[in-house]
Amino acid sequence: MEKKLNIMKIGRWLMAGVAIIAVVALIVFSSNTFSTDRCKKIEVKIKNADDQFFIDRHEVEELATNYGADQLKGKLFKEIDLQEIEKRVLKNKQIKSCQVFRGIEGNLNIDIEQHIPIARILGSDGREDVYVDNEGSFFPLSERYSARIVLLSGEYFRNLPSLKQKRQQKLMSFINLINEDSFLKAQFTQLDIDQAGNISIVPLLGNHTIEFGAPENIQNRLNRLKIFYKQILPVQGWDKFTRVSVKYNGQLVCK
Repeated sequence: MEKKLNIMKIGRWLMAGVAIIAVVALIVFSSNTFSTDRCKKIEVKIKNADDQFFIDRHEVEELATNYGADQLKGKLFKEIDLQEIEKRVLKNKQIKSCQVFRGIEGNLNIDIEQHIPIARILGSDGREDVYVDNEGSFFPLSERYSARIVLLSGEYFRNLPSLKQKRQQKLMSFINLINEDSFLKAQFTQLDIDQAGNISIVPLLGNHTIEFGAPENIQNRLNRLKIFYKQILPVQGWDKFTRVSVKYNGQLVCK
Protein backbone atom coordinates (compact mmCIF):
# COMPACT_ATOMS: atom_id res chain seq x y z
CA MET A 1 0.00 0.00 0.00
CA GLU A 2 2.83 2.39 0.95
CA LYS A 3 4.66 1.54 -2.27
CA LYS A 4 1.55 2.32 -4.29
CA LEU A 5 1.21 5.71 -2.60
CA ASN A 6 4.84 6.53 -3.37
CA ILE A 7 4.35 5.63 -7.01
CA MET A 8 1.26 7.88 -7.18
CA LYS A 9 3.17 10.72 -5.54
CA ILE A 10 6.05 10.35 -8.01
CA GLY A 11 3.52 10.31 -10.87
CA ARG A 12 1.96 13.57 -9.69
CA TRP A 13 5.39 15.22 -9.44
CA LEU A 14 6.26 14.02 -12.94
CA MET A 15 3.01 15.41 -14.32
CA ALA A 16 3.60 18.75 -12.58
CA GLY A 17 7.13 18.85 -13.98
CA VAL A 18 5.91 18.18 -17.51
CA ALA A 19 3.28 20.93 -17.15
CA ILE A 20 5.90 23.44 -15.98
CA ILE A 21 8.21 22.55 -18.87
CA ALA A 22 5.31 22.93 -21.33
CA VAL A 23 4.41 26.38 -19.96
CA VAL A 24 8.04 27.54 -20.11
CA ALA A 25 8.37 26.23 -23.66
CA LEU A 26 5.17 28.04 -24.67
CA ILE A 27 6.42 31.31 -23.16
CA VAL A 28 9.78 30.97 -24.91
CA PHE A 29 8.08 30.12 -28.19
CA SER A 30 5.67 33.07 -27.89
CA SER A 31 8.52 35.40 -26.98
CA ASN A 32 10.58 34.27 -29.94
CA THR A 33 7.59 34.54 -32.24
CA PHE A 34 6.83 38.08 -31.02
CA SER A 35 10.42 39.22 -31.48
CA THR A 36 10.85 37.76 -34.95
CA ASP A 37 7.43 38.18 -36.58
CA ARG A 38 6.95 40.98 -39.04
CA CYS A 39 4.10 43.47 -39.18
CA LYS A 40 1.46 42.19 -41.59
CA LYS A 41 -0.51 45.43 -41.87
CA ILE A 42 -1.53 48.56 -40.01
CA GLU A 43 -5.01 48.44 -38.48
CA VAL A 44 -6.43 51.87 -37.54
CA LYS A 45 -9.52 52.29 -35.35
CA ILE A 46 -10.97 55.76 -34.74
CA LYS A 47 -13.33 56.24 -31.80
CA ASN A 48 -16.34 58.48 -32.59
CA ALA A 49 -15.48 58.33 -36.31
CA ASP A 50 -19.17 58.68 -37.19
CA ASP A 51 -19.56 61.85 -35.09
CA GLN A 52 -16.54 63.87 -36.23
CA PHE A 53 -14.50 63.88 -39.41
CA PHE A 54 -11.32 65.68 -38.39
CA ILE A 55 -9.08 62.79 -39.42
CA ASP A 56 -9.32 59.56 -41.40
CA ARG A 57 -7.50 56.25 -41.33
CA HIS A 58 -5.25 57.15 -44.25
CA GLU A 59 -3.98 60.27 -42.47
CA VAL A 60 -3.34 58.29 -39.27
CA GLU A 61 -1.31 55.77 -41.26
CA GLU A 62 0.70 58.57 -42.88
CA LEU A 63 1.52 60.00 -39.45
CA ALA A 64 2.45 56.56 -38.11
CA THR A 65 4.85 55.88 -40.98
CA ASN A 66 6.27 59.42 -40.90
CA TYR A 67 4.73 59.98 -44.33
CA GLY A 68 6.37 56.89 -45.79
CA ALA A 69 9.85 57.40 -44.33
CA ASP A 70 9.34 54.50 -41.91
CA GLN A 71 7.68 51.62 -43.73
CA LEU A 72 6.11 49.61 -40.92
CA LYS A 73 4.47 46.92 -43.02
CA GLY A 74 6.87 43.98 -43.25
CA LYS A 75 9.12 45.36 -40.52
CA LEU A 76 10.19 43.18 -37.59
CA PHE A 77 8.16 43.99 -34.49
CA LYS A 78 11.32 44.08 -32.39
CA GLU A 79 12.46 47.01 -34.55
CA ILE A 80 9.20 48.98 -34.19
CA ASP A 81 9.17 51.70 -31.53
CA LEU A 82 5.53 51.82 -30.39
CA GLN A 83 5.98 54.95 -28.26
CA GLU A 84 7.60 56.80 -31.16
CA ILE A 85 4.62 55.96 -33.38
CA GLU A 86 2.23 57.29 -30.72
CA LYS A 87 4.19 60.55 -30.63
CA ARG A 88 3.99 60.85 -34.41
CA VAL A 89 0.23 60.34 -34.46
CA LEU A 90 -0.36 62.80 -31.60
CA LYS A 91 1.28 65.55 -33.65
CA ASN A 92 -2.19 66.00 -35.08
CA LYS A 93 -3.85 68.08 -32.35
CA GLN A 94 -7.34 66.97 -33.31
CA ILE A 95 -6.39 63.60 -31.80
CA LYS A 96 -7.03 63.33 -28.08
CA SER A 97 -5.33 60.00 -27.36
CA CYS A 98 -3.45 57.25 -29.19
CA GLN A 99 -2.56 53.68 -28.28
CA VAL A 100 -0.30 51.54 -30.46
CA PHE A 101 0.12 47.81 -29.86
CA ARG A 102 0.69 44.53 -31.63
CA GLY A 103 -2.39 42.43 -32.28
CA ILE A 104 -2.48 38.66 -31.94
CA GLU A 105 -2.97 38.28 -35.68
CA GLY A 106 0.29 40.11 -36.43
CA ASN A 107 -1.18 43.53 -37.21
CA LEU A 108 0.06 46.80 -35.80
CA ASN A 109 -3.04 48.24 -34.12
CA ILE A 110 -3.45 52.00 -33.77
CA ASP A 111 -6.45 53.05 -31.68
CA ILE A 112 -7.16 56.77 -31.54
CA GLU A 113 -9.79 59.02 -30.00
CA GLN A 114 -10.66 62.39 -31.48
CA HIS A 115 -11.47 65.49 -29.50
CA ILE A 116 -15.21 66.20 -29.66
CA PRO A 117 -15.85 69.95 -29.85
CA ILE A 118 -18.67 71.54 -27.89
CA ALA A 119 -17.92 75.16 -28.85
CA ARG A 120 -15.69 77.29 -31.06
CA ILE A 121 -13.84 80.32 -29.69
CA LEU A 122 -13.54 83.18 -32.16
CA GLY A 123 -10.02 84.60 -32.04
CA SER A 124 -9.30 88.33 -32.14
CA ASP A 125 -6.25 90.51 -32.78
CA GLY A 126 -4.91 88.01 -35.29
CA ARG A 127 -5.35 84.94 -33.10
CA GLU A 128 -6.63 81.73 -34.63
CA ASP A 129 -10.03 80.29 -33.74
CA VAL A 130 -9.93 77.16 -31.57
CA TYR A 131 -12.35 74.43 -30.58
CA VAL A 132 -13.20 73.50 -26.98
CA ASP A 133 -13.91 69.90 -25.98
CA ASN A 134 -16.08 68.73 -23.09
CA GLU A 135 -13.09 68.72 -20.72
CA GLY A 136 -12.25 72.35 -21.46
CA SER A 137 -9.21 71.60 -23.63
CA PHE A 138 -8.49 73.81 -26.64
CA PHE A 139 -7.50 72.28 -29.97
CA PRO A 140 -7.07 73.74 -33.47
CA LEU A 141 -9.55 73.80 -36.31
CA SER A 142 -9.36 71.29 -39.14
CA GLU A 143 -9.15 71.94 -42.87
CA ARG A 144 -11.07 68.71 -43.39
CA TYR A 145 -14.20 69.40 -41.37
CA SER A 146 -15.99 72.30 -39.67
CA ALA A 147 -18.23 71.45 -36.72
CA ARG A 148 -21.56 73.28 -36.41
CA ILE A 149 -21.49 74.32 -32.78
CA VAL A 150 -22.06 77.39 -30.61
CA LEU A 151 -19.60 80.26 -31.12
CA LEU A 152 -17.84 81.96 -28.19
CA SER A 153 -16.43 85.48 -28.31
CA GLY A 154 -15.39 88.31 -26.02
CA GLU A 155 -12.61 89.56 -23.77
CA TYR A 156 -13.12 86.67 -21.36
CA PHE A 157 -11.16 84.36 -23.66
CA ARG A 158 -8.15 86.59 -24.22
CA ASN A 159 -4.93 84.67 -23.40
CA LEU A 160 -6.81 81.73 -21.87
CA PRO A 161 -4.98 78.38 -22.37
CA SER A 162 -8.10 76.30 -21.61
CA LEU A 163 -11.43 76.23 -19.77
CA LYS A 164 -10.30 73.67 -17.21
CA GLN A 165 -10.09 75.93 -14.17
CA LYS A 166 -12.60 75.51 -11.35
CA ARG A 167 -13.92 79.04 -11.90
CA GLN A 168 -14.88 78.05 -15.47
CA GLN A 169 -16.92 74.98 -14.52
CA LYS A 170 -20.22 76.87 -14.50
CA LEU A 171 -19.55 78.25 -17.97
CA MET A 172 -18.79 74.72 -19.19
CA SER A 173 -22.02 73.50 -17.59
CA PHE A 174 -23.93 76.27 -19.35
CA ILE A 175 -22.49 75.33 -22.75
CA ASN A 176 -23.27 71.66 -22.14
CA LEU A 177 -26.87 72.45 -21.18
CA ILE A 178 -27.32 74.36 -24.44
CA ASN A 179 -25.89 71.48 -26.46
CA GLU A 180 -28.18 68.98 -24.72
CA ASP A 181 -31.33 70.99 -25.55
CA SER A 182 -32.25 70.75 -29.24
CA PHE A 183 -34.23 74.02 -29.24
CA LEU A 184 -31.58 76.08 -27.43
CA LYS A 185 -28.78 74.56 -29.50
CA ALA A 186 -30.53 75.62 -32.70
CA GLN A 187 -31.44 79.10 -31.45
CA PHE A 188 -28.35 80.20 -29.48
CA THR A 189 -25.69 80.68 -32.15
CA GLN A 190 -23.18 82.80 -30.21
CA LEU A 191 -22.25 83.65 -26.63
CA ASP A 192 -20.35 86.89 -26.14
CA ILE A 193 -18.67 86.99 -22.73
CA ASP A 194 -17.08 90.08 -21.20
CA GLN A 195 -14.00 90.12 -19.01
CA ALA A 196 -16.09 89.74 -15.84
CA GLY A 197 -17.79 86.61 -17.19
CA ASN A 198 -21.20 88.11 -18.02
CA ILE A 199 -22.88 86.43 -20.98
CA SER A 200 -24.80 88.01 -23.83
CA ILE A 201 -26.53 85.59 -26.20
CA VAL A 202 -26.92 86.20 -29.93
CA PRO A 203 -29.88 84.14 -31.19
CA LEU A 204 -30.37 82.76 -34.69
CA LEU A 205 -33.85 84.25 -35.16
CA GLY A 206 -35.10 87.68 -34.11
CA ASN A 207 -33.49 91.12 -33.78
CA HIS A 208 -32.93 90.85 -30.04
CA THR A 209 -29.93 90.05 -27.89
CA ILE A 210 -30.24 88.27 -24.56
CA GLU A 211 -28.64 89.56 -21.39
CA PHE A 212 -28.00 86.38 -19.43
CA GLY A 213 -25.44 87.61 -16.91
CA ALA A 214 -22.98 85.37 -15.08
CA PRO A 215 -23.56 81.60 -15.42
CA GLU A 216 -25.47 81.36 -12.14
CA ASN A 217 -28.91 79.90 -11.47
CA ILE A 218 -28.62 78.60 -15.02
CA GLN A 219 -31.60 76.27 -15.34
CA ASN A 220 -34.03 78.82 -13.87
CA ARG A 221 -32.88 81.49 -16.31
CA LEU A 222 -33.13 79.10 -19.25
CA ASN A 223 -36.68 78.24 -18.19
CA ARG A 224 -37.58 81.94 -18.27
CA LEU A 225 -36.10 82.23 -21.75
CA LYS A 226 -38.23 79.31 -22.90
CA ILE A 227 -41.31 81.18 -21.65
CA PHE A 228 -40.20 84.15 -23.76
CA TYR A 229 -39.81 82.02 -26.89
CA LYS A 230 -42.87 79.82 -26.46
CA GLN A 231 -45.43 82.21 -24.96
CA ILE A 232 -44.41 85.82 -25.63
CA LEU A 233 -42.85 85.86 -29.10
CA PRO A 234 -45.67 83.91 -30.81
CA VAL A 235 -48.05 86.66 -29.65
CA GLN A 236 -45.86 89.77 -29.94
CA GLY A 237 -43.85 88.77 -33.03
CA TRP A 238 -40.18 87.98 -33.54
CA ASP A 239 -39.20 91.55 -34.38
CA LYS A 240 -40.97 93.23 -31.47
CA PHE A 241 -38.02 93.32 -29.04
CA THR A 242 -34.34 94.30 -29.26
CA ARG A 243 -33.24 93.30 -25.76
CA VAL A 244 -34.26 90.52 -23.41
CA SER A 245 -32.85 90.10 -19.90
CA VAL A 246 -32.98 87.22 -17.45
CA LYS A 247 -29.96 88.49 -15.52
CA TYR A 248 -31.90 89.17 -12.32
CA ASN A 249 -33.62 86.42 -10.35
CA GLY A 250 -37.32 86.06 -10.98
CA GLN A 251 -37.36 88.63 -13.78
CA LEU A 252 -37.93 88.46 -17.52
CA VAL A 253 -37.43 91.91 -19.04
CA CYS A 254 -38.30 92.50 -22.70
CA LYS A 255 -37.67 95.85 -24.42
